[in-house]
Amino acid sequence: MNTPIFQPDFNPNDYINFKKIPNGIELTHNDVKDISLFEHLGDVTKVNLYHNSTDENNIVTEEKLENYYGLLNKKTDKLLKCRPVSSTYKLIQHTDLFMQQADMLLNHSDLPTDNVTVCDKIYENGRRASRSIHFNDLKMNVGKNNDSVTCRLDVFNSVDQSWSFQVFSGAYRDLCRNTQVFGGEKAYQQNHKHTSGLEVNQMLSKASTSLQSWNENKAQMLQWKNTPLSEEKFVKFLADTLCKVKNADGVRVLKDEKYRVNQKQLNYLTQLYQNEVKDCGENLWGGYNTLTHWSTHTKENYVDVDGKDQISGNSKTQHTVQHNRQRIVRDLLNSDEWATLEHKEIA
Repeated sequence: MNTPIFQPDFNPNDYINFKKIPNGIELTHNDVKDISLFEHLGDVTKVNLYHNSTDENNIVTEEKLENYYGLLNKKTDKLLKCRPVSSTYKLIQHTDLFMQQADMLLNHSDLPTDNVTVCDKIYENGRRASRSIHFNDLKMNVGKNNDSVTCRLDVFNSVDQSWSFQVFSGAYRDLCRNTQVFGGEKAYQQNHKHTSGLEVNQMLSKASTSLQSWNENKAQMLQWKNTPLSEEKFVKFLADTLCKVKNADGVRVLKDEKYRVNQKQLNYLTQLYQNEVKDCGENLWGGYNTLTHWSTHTKENYVDVDGKDQISGNSKTQHTVQHNRQRIVRDLLNSDEWATLEHKEIA
């Protein structure tokens, strides 16, 4: 059995909330300077890889692989189980990353950090990590029943090539725990592979000065709340976009072509909209939260967009599926079909 990279030796009672999550661990606290969860992970470094070759005399010699490297956890002295990396692969240590983000927020940001909720997560024994910061002084009410939304900043990183480096500024709906995804100029979401061109400081800097974006997003949410949306129109939107089945090449069928609809998925999302209407009203805000519910609550067991059950029984992929679905929602918010629901003119 492999020794896990992550071996906690802190007192869970020192934190507001400490719990196990699917294939990982989560810590919730109130200090952007607190990176204790990540400090227990060993740094990862590139190491040379070798292979054995046998000559005509059956003499075995060890030869170094050129331009390919393994990834070694220096704390455990074990190689990570992942593909070899090239010389251009840029390692970003979790601890360095979140220390850098904390400095950025405290010294070079327009976001208030005195009243925050920080959720730190590690997956796959520390190979992946994320930090989500909720800025509790940036909160607004939308919809019914004290339906509040909080400004949020997320950062994702991996040390094994499984995730690109990602920064996302958006919001969090407190009532249903949906991650609010935005599109267009009102959102900041960037991802970059771990290559020599990755500029972590630049990406963190832009996301950390997103107070103006938050104010614009507030106006957008209020506009959606005041835009009527019938169930009939929203079901048609879903059938034309999210529930449209891809062809054999993985491309969604165009409007003017004959296509099939994933009826099971459409029925599920229609029911979601009916539930969201109870708190949001029959408006675009309810439609929007139907999409973010789908992208957030991936543990629910149903057939996904392309007729494949991505979730049930496979907890290891839940956070990856969340990322993919959030990207899909962002694309939908930038689509002509969504603009039609907003009553915008299509260029």
